[in-house]
Amino acid sequence: MMSCIILSQLILIGVFKFWPAIELDSPISSYEIQDQEIFLEQTIATRQENTPASPPKPQIPIPVPTDEVIEDELEFLDFESSLNLETIGEGEVGQTGNSDEIVGSPQRAPVPVRIIEPSTPESARAAGIKAEVFVTFLVNVDGNVKDFFISNIRQYDKNGDRFTNVESIGYNIMETTLKAAQKWQFRPGMNNGKPVKTYSVQVFSFGF
Repeated sequence: MMSCIILSQLILIGVFKFWPAIELDSPISSYEIQDQEIFLEQTIATRQENTPASPPKPQIPIPVPTDEVIEDELEFLDFESSLNLETIGEGEVGQTGNSDEIVGSPQRAPVPVRIIEPSTPESARAAGIKAEVFVTFLVNVDGNVKDFFISNIRQYDKNGDRFTNVESIGYNIMETTLKAAQKWQFRPGMNNGKPVKTYSVQVFSFGF
C-alpha cells in the first residue's frame, strides 16, 4: 500500500518537472503613456477704452420779464364832442399815420360786408311815417365798428317828396336804427396801401 502511494507521487513529480513549457503565440504588449504637451498661444490682454462722457443737457434759459408797467393815466376822447360832421370826407379829421389816427378821406372808403336792415316799427307804419336816419360809423383797421351814432334825421311828407331835418323822431325809429347798426361789419378803408381807421356814413330808411 505504501509503495503504491510513493510511486504515484513520483510519477506526478516527474510529470510536472519534465512537462514542456507552453509558449504564448502573441506576447503581451505594453503601452507607454506619453506625456502630451499643450501649447498655449500667448494671449494679448485687451482693454476697452473709456467711452466719452455724454454731453451735459442744455440749460433752459429762464426768461426775465421785461414788461414795463405804464402808470400813466389814459386819456379817453369824447367822441361826439370832438367830431365835426362838416369835416367828414374833407380830409380835415386825422392824418395818414398809425392805426390810432383817423383818416378823414382815405383813398378807398370802408365797404360794408354785413348789413342789417331794421324793420319799420308798427307804430311808425300805422302813422305813415317816412324817414331816413343817417348813422356815422367809425370803422377800425380790422373792419370792426369802433363807434357809431345818429348824425342826421330826415323826415319826409306823406308823398315822400319833401323832407325836413329834425333832431329826433319818435315811434321807436331811433332805437331800432341803433340796434341794427351795432351788428354791421366793414372791409376797412385803405390809404397808401394800408388799412386805416376812418368814417363811413350809412342811411337807414323807414316807410319807403
